[in-house]
Amino acid sequence: MDAPNSSANNSTDKETAGSSKGTPTVTATGGGVPTEIPTRSHIQQQTYDSTDRDPFLAFIPKLFGFGARLVGHELGIAKRAVCGCPRWSVGFMKETFEYYKTNPKILYDEVISGFTVAIMQVPESIAFSFVAGVPPLSGLHATFWMATITGILGGKPGMISGAAGALAVVVADLTIDNGVLDYLPMDQRLNVLYMTMVWCGIAQIVFAWLRLAQVVRLIPETGLIGFMDALAIIIFMAQLPAFMKCDDEPLFVDCSLEQRQWLTFQDDTWVLILSLVQVGLCMAIMKFFPLIPKLGRIVPASLVGLLVGTLLEHTLFRRGFGVATRTVQETAQMSGSLPQFDWPVVPRDSKTIGIIAQYALTLAAIGGVESILTLQACHEITDTVPKMSDSNQELFAQGLANFVSGLFRAMGGDAMIGQSTINIMNGARHRVSSTMSGLFMLLFVIAISDFIELLPVSTLTGVLFMVVLSTFQWKTFEILRYGRLSDSGVIVLVTLIAVFFNLAVAIGAGIVFSALVHAWDSGSHVDADISYKPMSVKKSKGSASRNVSRNEENAESVDKNYVDDDEEEEEVVDVKYVHVKGSIFFGSARHFINFFNIASDPDTVVIDLKDALIIDHSAVAAIGGITHRFAKAGKRVLLVNVPHKSHGRLHRTGDHGILKQQIVTHPKELFDVENGAQPVEVEASVAKPNSGNVTTTESGDVIQDNTQDSPARQPAGGMQSIASGYQNDDGIEVQHTVPPHSYGGLNQLHLFDKPVVGVEEELDQLCNKSGRFEVHDIETEPKNKDA
Repeated sequence: MDAPNSSANNSTDKETAGSSKGTPTVTATGGGVPTEIPTRSHIQQQTYDSTDRDPFLAFIPKLFGFGARLVGHELGIAKRAVCGCPRWSVGFMKETFEYYKTNPKILYDEVISGFTVAIMQVPESIAFSFVAGVPPLSGLHATFWMATITGILGGKPGMISGAAGALAVVVADLTIDNGVLDYLPMDQRLNVLYMTMVWCGIAQIVFAWLRLAQVVRLIPETGLIGFMDALAIIIFMAQLPAFMKCDDEPLFVDCSLEQRQWLTFQDDTWVLILSLVQVGLCMAIMKFFPLIPKLGRIVPASLVGLLVGTLLEHTLFRRGFGVATRTVQETAQMSGSLPQFDWPVVPRDSKTIGIIAQYALTLAAIGGVESILTLQACHEITDTVPKMSDSNQELFAQGLANFVSGLFRAMGGDAMIGQSTINIMNGARHRVSSTMSGLFMLLFVIAISDFIELLPVSTLTGVLFMVVLSTFQWKTFEILRYGRLSDSGVIVLVTLIAVFFNLAVAIGAGIVFSALVHAWDSGSHVDADISYKPMSVKKSKGSASRNVSRNEENAESVDKNYVDDDEEEEEVVDVKYVHVKGSIFFGSARHFINFFNIASDPDTVVIDLKDALIIDHSAVAAIGGITHRFAKAGKRVLLVNVPHKSHGRLHRTGDHGILKQQIVTHPKELFDVENGAQPVEVEASVAKPNSGNVTTTESGDVIQDNTQDSPARQPAGGMQSIASGYQNDDGIEVQHTVPPHSYGGLNQLHLFDKPVVGVEEELDQLCNKSGRFEVHDIETEPKNKDA
């Protein structure tokens, strides 16, 4: 029997230097007439050649070239920015002036909103200063620098930044007496803190340059919930010193941990009671004052709470009851002044430098994450589409602000979601509001520092307790009760690590844990449709060996032993056809390997990867291991419909000598044998036809006399086994039993529903290397062969 297109194949092989016969591909037949089924993956594939892979050290010049192009590109951007900055600034200021000249109402709203936000930031900045263990002036100056710089250069107009709790709770580790810097005096600890903020700013600028803002999308929602819960718990714990006293030093911050004592109902009855009253009253005002029509929306509730608490402290409590609670003036000294440049001098020992590096990266990561999340929240409020460039721009602005803060003895900060939300809800949509909030803050520091010293610490504690209640994610309990166990585990893990160790490490642990859970789940989702069928494969007489073996060092050993011969041997073999679905990677490799059984599988196994994707080297190693073990047993494994990405990953780390023989890239090398016979459905795993003479061969094949039609039978429970067969020379139909949910013939696979035509030239160009298996038509009636 002649092989169609064999002469064309031979001529193509002669024209291609160093080529051998093409490797197998798939063709479906119906009624004895084969139909070639090229697929999109065939068009995208390359012919396998071991010389196509780059030399081992070729990545080094490529890496340097990539780095050089990247640096050149960034330098070009910086050059254009510097050169165009003066012209852009003049144009921007001119356009801004003209815009607000024609829209004075918008300018008024922006300024009023900035003034309101600045008033709200005063108590929180002072409160977070106490959380961080720094002087109140350090927190107020930090808010000024953060709000002004990010207001001008930030990624989202109207977003507010300042001294925030997320950084304050981490900064406290550097300032407290029993922290990581307990071997240094307080003034040197503050210098280390300010130097840490300098390097934190540099790290955030580098993050922006590396476009790392997109990494935030890897943080799972449960990780963010755990982060917010931990932040609330840490802020709550930081407020407990408000219920402590110290009589040994004039200022509370000068007292050591041993000198501080808890207020008790036995010794400090009225002081403790009035402190609790201050806390409860401030929380009640912040809760219910916004409900007052008009006035509740104009005046910040936190400011009202502070004014009421201060009034009660210096009138009713001190003059009426003769009892005084601790104020800001008795806690830390504060004198209003402009920020002054002061380069922080720190010890140069390795321990201190290591602490600076560690906490700089930690603060940069935490501040970056919170700022980007705040930016996304602001975009949701304004119903605008966020861009990744906005996030990177915000990272740059945050880094520059923290860098400047460290040089001016300020504690640094990040975006503040509460103030940002209020600012935007007040109608602010431009940079004037956020910038003016910083300028108003500086004005308050200079003008009303004497008033700030009168604030009761208990009132500030009430403000922060409300921050705790709004920060804590109360849906945590619903997730813990009804959610998935892995989601609950992420929340608990992140919360515990953040509270007892570090916020940044907690976020990383949450990402890793969620990724492992996802990998575990995805590993169980890989599936396969397995069918057993006869397929026709042609083998060249001059091939070195039928079996694929790792003993073949490379493709050249096969090419040298190949002899171009027109006489080719045809064989119809039983094939196990495995149609894999899902991703094959380290988590699913073992499940994928379990689809195969060397002892019971036929001599030829075809793996269809059309609906599968090879992810990593574990998948490549799994395929290589299956091929190697089958080769030792005298069996072969062929790969069909390999997607372009999977082909590339196999090419990078796989054994080229084996892959070039087993990957099917030509549509005339392998096809299903149907012969017009309909698949017979049987019950369980054994074929049980309804009529005809039935015999069973020694190999387990069921042979049925095809004299009458056999209706399909449905097994119990809806399970269905399919036996696909072909007719032998005596007209007896041989049925091959296959497991349930398998395909009886290649034409039942959705892969071969719609043939793709008109790609023969592309396939011939791609398949310039031919392998050892050649296929041609098999006629419907084998008896007509002689005729």
